[in-house]
Amino acid sequence: MATTSIGAPGVTFPDATVQASAGATGVPVLTANTTPGSFTKGAGLKAIKVTIVAGGGPGGPGNTASPGIIGAGGGGGGGGTSTKIYPAPSLPASAVPYTVGGAGASSSFGIAPLVVISATGGATGGSSATLSNVGGAGGTGSSGTINAQGSAGASPAGNNPNQISGTGGSSSLGGGGVGVSNPTAGNAGGSYGGGGSGGITANPATPRAGGAGAAGVVIIEEFY
Repeated sequence: MATTSIGAPGVTFPDATVQASAGATGVPVLTANTTPGSFTKGAGLKAIKVTIVAGGGPGGPGNTASPGIIGAGGGGGGGGTSTKIYPAPSLPASAVPYTVGGAGASSSFGIAPLVVISATGGATGGSSATLSNVGGAGGTGSSGTINAQGSAGASPAGNNPNQISGTGGSSSLGGGGVGVSNPTAGNAGGSYGGGGSGGITANPATPRAGGAGAAGVVIIEEFY
């Protein structure tokens, strides 16, 4: 009767097939990419799951025309998100490029004829100098199996002299910068893709910048 044996050249099964090495662990490989680059599939790859987040929008600056009159900027919008699974046979043998958006900029993964997923960055918050200090719109994802929109930045709250600048909008992975109440620059958005909060000032000679929007990310999970 045929039996299973262990020894050189490996494990020999009753049907005479041989397994010379251990099987895959099933543990995915995860990378979070914060700069542009490319992905090349390796041997044994079954699929990848790609999640891209665009950059959050900067907060609007705080400006004022009259001393003592508070000028507060709106919050920047959160970056959009897109997620898609690519089976290994659909990926080319050559490298697949991806982009990672900085503040307010888009992120993407893929090149034709592969399905290209993309996400737009959040919009910049409005400036109090133009009295259009509303929050910036959130970015959107497209062409993924799952597409999500970043939340819009908030407009300033309260009235002079007790005003708070607009809080930044959130992405799927990063919260927005919190609005400020004292004359100061806005807070930066949280990683990844959070919008910055607006700046605030009460001095015409000292405008205050909005907080920076957080850069996006391209997350690749490899399954073997």
